[in-house]
Amino acid sequence: MSAKLSIYRQRIRVLKTPPPGTEPPALSIILLDWSVRELFFALDWLNRQDVPRERYELIWVEAFDRVSPEVQGRVDQHLTCGQTGAYHKHAAWNAAVLHARGRLVTLCDSDAVFPPDFVRSILDRFGEEDGARSQVLMHHEFRTLSEYPGELRGIEDLAWFEWLPLWPNVGACMTVSRRDYLRFGGLDEHPAYRGYICGPYDLAWRMVNAGIPEIWHDPRVALWHFAHPDPHDTARSGFSLRTWLEIKRPHVRGHALEAVEAFSTGRMEPLRENPDIWSRRMAARRIGTDFETEYAGMTGPGGFGLAGRLRLWASLAAAPFFHLWPALQPLYLKVRPILRRLGLTVVKD
Repeated sequence: MSAKLSIYRQRIRVLKTPPPGTEPPALSIILLDWSVRELFFALDWLNRQDVPRERYELIWVEAFDRVSPEVQGRVDQHLTCGQTGAYHKHAAWNAAVLHARGRLVTLCDSDAVFPPDFVRSILDRFGEEDGARSQVLMHHEFRTLSEYPGELRGIEDLAWFEWLPLWPNVGACMTVSRRDYLRFGGLDEHPAYRGYICGPYDLAWRMVNAGIPEIWHDPRVALWHFAHPDPHDTARSGFSLRTWLEIKRPHVRGHALEAVEAFSTGRMEPLRENPDIWSRRMAARRIGTDFETEYAGMTGPGGFGLAGRLRLWASLAAAPFFHLWPALQPLYLKVRPILRRLGLTVVKD
């Protein structure tokens, strides 16, 4: 079965990148916008973590072309993807991960409050060794019907608000090793994931299918999410007209049909893999012999194709003739004069 590569194309603009020679961080936190963010307080909370700032980087990725001036001075990397039409979060996240320098990557809401030990808790969970352990670390997220009040003095001020019961929001925030992110093809860029119905659970569930454990992180280091200004917010009414208009495909209780199907059938690869991730994944393979190396690069992502398969079938069909010809040649030489008189010579002299 050939690899199915994404044909989705983006016009990536790198607006900010670390200076050359900067030591890579342990963790890359990726914050996504699709020209909807009204407030950028998440950056304040993430810049006030209780570990040295060089241990992690903040990457802001915009799916479209909007450049928010509130972002530039508060992040380490800033990208725009130049998407058009319905946004594709998975493609934007993949673009950011390809620029990430940390051995761990966190995909999370870009409008949440983060506790001061959020980064440290992730580093402790994965360990300090170079080869980050394989796991899917899902982060809880508390939600409230209240809007963000402005300046909060500290995380303790969150107690002033009424929070909804905690539930496993698989689309909110996830951390995996960058190695595993690339090894499993990244987030699926199939057109089914355009618009609102998508999320980190696509990759998480495919990794779980491969036997990698899913761990739900300690709720004491959960994210805290305030309500959006949208008066039809789903947290308030259970239905948002704006969100409904952004749903492009059928779903299973708010989760992408294709992701649920992959989880149920045990599929581990994306339906449409980002071509750059495919290239990195293939280049990272460790092959034991030159003999196998020839096979490993024989076809490329398209497989043998129809023409290649027909050549192999023809070779298989002709094998008996070439195998028996030495035994049949003496008989042929005896009857050749008769065949020539009859005009039936089939082998040229």
